[in-house]
Amino acid sequence: MASYRVKPSKPVAIVGALIGIGMLVVVFVNGIGRGNGFIWLWAAACVAIVGFNLWAAFSKNGATEVIERRSTE
Repeated sequence: MASYRVKPSKPVAIVGALIGIGMLVVVFVNGIGRGNGFIWLWAAACVAIVGFNLWAAFSKNGATEVIERRSTE
């Protein structure tokens, strides 16, 4: 059974990280002082998006998906 790692291209992962950073900046500029938990939840999601995209872009094993091919026996 062969398995293949599917990895996004480096430019796509970097663009995804930049979009996540932009979302994080917007959330802090517009959300500071509101004092609700949604702002922090949104910020945590943005940090996760940035981290995942940077991991996928620069890690040697940064595969986001593994496809296994089964032999037809």
